[in-house]
Formats: sequence, C-alpha cells, structure tokens
Amino acid sequence: MPALITHHIFGEDILSELPAGLVSGEEELIAFLLGNQGPDPLFARFSTLPSRAATCRELAHRIQAGRITRSLLALREGVGRLPRPDERVGRAFALGLVGHYALDRAAHPFIIAQQRALCDVEPSLEGREREVHAVIESDVDAWILWEKRRATIEERPAASNLMRTERTERVAGALLSQVALGVFDTEISAREYAAAVRDYEFVYHMIEPVGTLRAHATARAERLLRGTSLAVASAHYVRRGDECPAANLERRAWTHPFTGEARTDSFADLFDEARLVYPAIAEAFVRGDGARLRELVGGLDFAGRPGSDE
Repeated sequence: MPALITHHIFGEDILSELPAGLVSGEEELIAFLLGNQGPDPLFARFSTLPSRAATCRELAHRIQAGRITRSLLALREGVGRLPRPDERVGRAFALGLVGHYALDRAAHPFIIAQQRALCDVEPSLEGREREVHAVIESDVDAWILWEKRRATIEERPAASNLMRTERTERVAGALLSQVALGVFDTEISAREYAAAVRDYEFVYHMIEPVGTLRAHATARAERLLRGTSLAVASAHYVRRGDECPAANLERRAWTHPFTGEARTDSFADLFDEARLVYPAIAEAFVRGDGARLRELVGGLDFAGRPGSDE
C-alpha cells in the first residue's frame, strides 16, 4: 500500500473529481481526507490491552483482504443510519475510504513487486520484507510530496496528514465498527478508531524528524524488542528532487505479483490510473448500485489480488 502522505495527496487530487457540493465545508473535507487513510491507522493501535490492539490489526487485515463490495455497501448503509447531523461527515469519510481502496489496489502490486525483487537479489534482507516494503513506501511518499506539492516533510510533516475533529473521529469509528460486525462478525468499540489514529500520529511524532534523539531512542527500543526497526523503515527523509528509483520513472519492466503479467507502469502512471477510476466507483457507491460496484471492484482486494471479493 502507499503510505499516509501519498494517500493524503491522492485525496486532495480526487476531491475535484466529485460532483460540486458532495463534500463541502471544512469538517467534511477533514473527514474525506481522513477517510483516504483507509483502515491503515488500525495497524498502528498499541496503547491499549494487547488483545484490543490485536483485534484492531486483524480487522484492518480483513478489510483489506476481501469482501470489498460487501464492506463498501455496509459502509454506505452505516452512513444512512447515522444521526442526521452526522450524515454528511459520514458520507465524506466513506467517500475518502473508497479513494484509499482505489489507490491501494492500483499501487500495491507495484510496491510488492519491488519488495520481492530487492529481497531476491539481497540475501541479507530475508525475513525483513515488512521493512523493505516500508522503505519503498516512505521513499515514494517523500518523492510525491515534492513532485506534487514542491514541499518536504519539513514544511508538511507526515503526522499533519491526520487532521480530524471530535466528530470525524466519532463518526468514522461508528462506521468502521458497523462494518466490522456486519461483514466480519468482529466486535470492536466505536472508540477504537479514534485511539488508533492518535497512536498513528504519535508514532510519526516519535520517528520524525529523522536524526533526532527521540527518533534514535524509538529505533533502539524497537530493535531491542524485534531485532529490526519498522519505525526507521517507515520514517521519511527530506527530499528535494524529481528523481526517485522507487517510483520507476524510467518505466522498467516489473512483474505483477498476483497475475504474473509483465508491466512497465511507473508509480505516477498507477496514481493516475487510480484517479481516473475513482469517480465511477464513487458514483456506484453513492447510488448504492451493488451490481455496478461489484463489477468495478472486479474481484480485487486492497492489495490488487484477484478473486477475493466474496
């Protein structure tokens, strides 16, 4: 999956693809951009009982791994059950989550292909696939921030992409709780999502800027616990330049990890592919057209893996 900066910028870009007035006002915009982070914050849940943190992470995995059409329709149904003052914020969040799915399924095979290629040629990376994956994502994050906004993490820190209000947290948590129970038969408190976002934000405050005493201490602590540091791999470096090997701007050949198809797309190509397909998926979602939505999902999960839409 792309990381949080890329998802935020994607959300900013696809906002113009929505009909005028569908997302309006500051709080709805905040909800939409938060929704573009998808279920990713749930992976960062740590400041609670281990069993609760594990439930959050497992739910994030299950949302990403299948039942996409059912999940999106359940999300839409959940919006309809919200108190009327919360409906528009809920719809904005849901439309953002659709954007997260559109970008993930387009870009994730590309990231995985690079991860596998690097681990295949460098034996010392065996067992460190997660860290390699995170390094690729953070590199693309820093590149796209410069490419699209001519900014670095000094001007736009990663944690600043997690803006929210009390209502956006509460509404998003209620929606994901309903999806968890209705689609995955998993009970999770509506308060867990807000806590997960705070944990996600805390992690990035701890690991960035790279090179600070706080970041070094975080890395040391994780290495003592795990032997490696996912935090270091996920941290963003200041990038001022248009070159980025991880983005494949030269369009070198790569192999789709799930289909074996030979591809030459750059990350920029896949970003645009997702941007172009998003309006159709969003329209089917808003209309509640299950048949059309299933057709557009095309059996692909968040990783771009086919045959996973039950």
